[in-house]
Amino acid sequence: MLSVIGIGPGSQSMMTMEAIEALQAAEIVVGYKTYTHLVKAFTGDKQVIKTGMCKEIERCQAAIELAQAGHNVALISSGDAGIYGMAGLVLELVGKQK
Repeated sequence: MLSVIGIGPGSQSMMTMEAIEALQAAEIVVGYKTYTHLVKAFTGDKQVIKTGMCKEIERCQAAIELAQAGHNVALISSGDAGIYGMAGLVLELVGKQK
């Protein structure tokens, strides 16, 4: 399973409970290194895959491949995952696979 999670504006107190629960349920968290640091309180000892700026395609592709391999993956994005976030790119990449 792949969950694309918007982490809000950066403060943990502004994250939705749904986002927090999805992070806690995930086996693997994928995200921009700054954003992974912002959610560290919710990732515990999970595997975290971090990338630098301008690596959005690589992050999405890694998350998709891990989910297709049977892992429960959380792909994190700043703000709303659907508006200026990663959800659109994930859908585009999955669509190209078909």
